[in-house]
Amino acid sequence: MKKTIFITGASSGIGRAAVELFAKKGWNVAATMRSPEKERNLQHLDNVRLFRLDVTQPETIAEALDSVLKTFGDVDVLVNNAGYGAVGIFEKAEPEQIQKQFDTNVFGLMNVTRAFLPYFRKRKANALAYHIAGTVF
Repeated sequence: MKKTIFITGASSGIGRAAVELFAKKGWNVAATMRSPEKERNLQHLDNVRLFRLDVTQPETIAEALDSVLKTFGDVDVLVNNAGYGAVGIFEKAEPEQIQKQFDTNVFGLMNVTRAFLPYFRKRKANALAYHIAGTVF
């Protein structure tokens, strides 16, 4: 049976490369991003499906997980890749910029992981959860 991987932040960078790699390896890939309707290439890869997910909006996390389970039936691996780096001198950063970065890179990771934990526990499987963009939990 094919394994299924759920990847956040799949629209560019490492997330996009991970989607391409796992699709090439024959996995089912749930590629999540804020605007899947703008993606023009990934949806043409075998076993890849696009799902809307914004890690700063908990309702989209639940909807994406639900949709992925309906599409693929199972998730074996979670890759928390969504994130971004603010560029510039720290002391010049606006408080809103810092909050946005934490909302995405820290709290977003936590929200996605928390959404998956009950599912993984219920499965009683050796599922894996990775975080690429920063802190590892």
